Amino acid sequence: MVAGGHEVAGGQTTRTLGRSAERLLASGGLASAGFATSSVFVSLFFYVTSGSVAKMALYGFGRYAGLIVMSAVVVKVFPDASPRRLFRVGLTLTALFYCMLIALGTRVAGLAIPLGLFNGAAAGTYWFGNNTLVYDVLEPGERGHYYGLSFALMSVLNVVMPLSAGAIISRIGGEVGYVTVFAVALASFVAGWWTSRRLRSTRGVGGVSLRYALAFPLLRADWGRMWVATALRGFKQAAGDIGLIVLVALATRSTTAQGEFAAVASLASVGTSVVAGRLRPEWRAAGMWIGAAGYAAATVLLFLDADYQMILVYGLVTGLIYPGLMVPLSSVILETIDDDPGAAELRGGYVLSREIAANLGRIGAIALLLLLLLLAPTTAAVLGVLAAAAALQLVVAHLGATVDAHAGRGAVLSSAA
Repeated sequence: MVAGGHEVAGGQTTRTLGRSAERLLASGGLASAGFATSSVFVSLFFYVTSGSVAKMALYGFGRYAGLIVMSAVVVKVFPDASPRRLFRVGLTLTALFYCMLIALGTRVAGLAIPLGLFNGAAAGTYWFGNNTLVYDVLEPGERGHYYGLSFALMSVLNVVMPLSAGAIISRIGGEVGYVTVFAVALASFVAGWWTSRRLRSTRGVGGVSLRYALAFPLLRADWGRMWVATALRGFKQAAGDIGLIVLVALATRSTTAQGEFAAVASLASVGTSVVAGRLRPEWRAAGMWIGAAGYAAATVLLFLDADYQMILVYGLVTGLIYPGLMVPLSSVILETIDDDPGAAELRGGYVLSREIAANLGRIGAIALLLLLLLLAPTTAAVLGVLAAAAALQLVVAHLGATVDAHAGRGAVLSSAA
């Protein structure tokens, strides 16, 4: 199979990308710039305007619920919509969300769940289009290299943009500072929408019922393992996204510090992401185990002392080590889809199944945080959720390594269910 101008055999990763992959990386990179600029500060804005961790968590809950609902709507109501159109519509809706934030200002505090649902619906449309395009336009040999470059690009953006956003808010101050940051993010999404017109158009995602997508993990043993792994990785993402914002806020009361932490963690992951994307197939399992074990060990540091210096050390270590799990697992997930002979027809259902898994995991993390907030002080509640996330990444590594041992062999494994 030819990918990026090189012959690819035996699942070997190619070192170059084809034109379609490059265009997707560029358009997705502009969207990632918008997310990197604002994602931390949108959640923080709900926290600052309400003074409540629970309110920020409810915004996150609404967002992840919206992601699930919109993913299901896409395959049911718009089966003929091309992934490129979904990509562009998702960016349009995301830009509209930021217009709403700018217009509402501090009044967002009373609209945490509705705004979360709307942003989730927008992001769900975008990510459904993006994830389907990744499957459609990348040759199998390009995937590892693409994910390595993509995560490295996001890491660079997560260095530059949060630092810049934190400095803007600190310099301008108050609501105007946040609104300025949201305007910068808005411009990035508009630029991403403009460049995405050059993306390759592929056929519609196809009509797949929610019930059938939920049945996929029961019908295929390997996909069931990847479904669970995706959910547990989603748990980790939400636990970190919310928990670390809270820990930094409690330790520093500084928006600049929020940007500094995001920058430290992301800068550490740039090189590791590229290396992880070029791992030979026989080394991927080891990379996943190293990533999971290192992440768990780093989390122990926060129990020794959750001051700002230790939080920065945690960000540095996890940034260096976690791509070893995240990047190879992303490739294994796509290879597991490839193992289904009907993957070309069912790819929309697999993307829906994966989105459901990831967002159920994220909702699970938020639900656990809300429960622990009722039982323990804020810091203890956050540390409890982060500890659970760290332990669960060891399960993710086990599942990923197990599936990777026989991924890409074209066999469909059916469970007794």
